Amino acid sequence: MIPYGMINWLNRKTGTLLRCRDPRHRRAKFFTYLVQKILKRPVVVEDRNGFSLILLPQERLYSFFYNGYLGASEIGEQEFCKKTIKPGMTVFDIGANIGQFTLLFASLVGLAGKVVAFEPCSETLQRLRAHLILNGFPDVVTEQSLVFSSHAEKMPFNVYSEGRSVHNTMGNPTLFVRGAPGVSEKPVRQDYLDTVTIDRYCSEHGIASIDYLKVDVEGAELEVFQGCREMLARKAVRHIQFEISQPMLQGMKRESSEVFRFLARAGYICCPISERGELLAPVEDTDRFFANFIAVPREDV
Repeated sequence: MIPYGMINWLNRKTGTLLRCRDPRHRRAKFFTYLVQKILKRPVVVEDRNGFSLILLPQERLYSFFYNGYLGASEIGEQEFCKKTIKPGMTVFDIGANIGQFTLLFASLVGLAGKVVAFEPCSETLQRLRAHLILNGFPDVVTEQSLVFSSHAEKMPFNVYSEGRSVHNTMGNPTLFVRGAPGVSEKPVRQDYLDTVTIDRYCSEHGIASIDYLKVDVEGAELEVFQGCREMLARKAVRHIQFEISQPMLQGMKRESSEVFRFLARAGYICCPISERGELLAPVEDTDRFFANFIAVPREDV
């Protein structure tokens, strides 16, 4: 619990804290101010699942602190994972970022299972690996590759500032700066990275099937699935968690309907996820600005 005196001190700094009746808001405001204005350095916090994460002052910390560190928008996905992923399973995390889901996957599959995490950005990959060590999961395989529709090519990858690593993408989206109307975020550099397909990777590493495939690649979801045709054709992927982000898809000159149609032709149905981690009625497309979906073979439903 935050001492009243500290809240009162912060209220004098922000002018709004005590007038808010939401304790989660007060707590989030306090810790955001503490990290960004007082400490001004990275801090280690626990997420809602008990995993330790290194957070940077320049990140959007308020949502981390308010929503339980992993974000309210993906709590249903976490709960679905907990119900679905069992010890001994094989899980791929495509677009692992700093590893929030990777850590959850590793805890669920146990020592008998296998987790492979793909993260193309070098700085983000360093944080991912640090989190795996910090949380005691040294056996997770990490790969610095762009998962794509073609294998062994050099492709451009747009890298944003370290505090905005969730925006790293192969596309060119229009992303506006919060609180600055008309101002868009720009990448800080462009890297050229090696591509890999899921089909080729699995073939070369002797992986016959994937129990759970998470795909969060900022608009390049279709390209990832195109590089997984063989696995999908023989239903060697049992569950797929994929993200739809309209701005990121536009940055890749794609539409959400293309992703859903491809999976449908491969024999998969796509379902939204409830906040309790339950699958809702299948859909064939979405107009939601941002959402995750679960795809499963049609015969399994």
